[in-house]
Amino acid sequence: MDNEAGLIQMTRLVKEFALGAVNAQSFIDTYSNFYYYEALDGHEDSSAIHAGDRVRLGPAIELHRRIQEEVVNRISFDPEFSAEALKTAGRLTAAEARALALEICADVGIEAVLSAVRPA
Repeated sequence: MDNEAGLIQMTRLVKEFALGAVNAQSFIDTYSNFYYYEALDGHEDSSAIHAGDRVRLGPAIELHRRIQEEVVNRISFDPEFSAEALKTAGRLTAAEARALALEICADVGIEAVLSAVRPA
């Protein structure tokens, strides 16, 4: 996936999930581990975003880092655990994940992120 095209697509997906237009399971199935897979953390020079674009795309990268680390890595769909058990384990229910994604979108400024990643 082209990094910028992927950023646009996945940023829109994050927004749709946060606003409730996409359910949590569909979000996880589509988003998967986008932040890691696209090397947005810079772990692979060959697929990472070029240094010159990192400033312009910085807010988008930060959005996806937080979504990956705070939401995707922590959400659980296991019906055998209560919300309390999930909380104790540091995991999130689907509703908690959505609420946190909405908070992250507000913190980072999702509309500004979308404006920055749209092609000129």
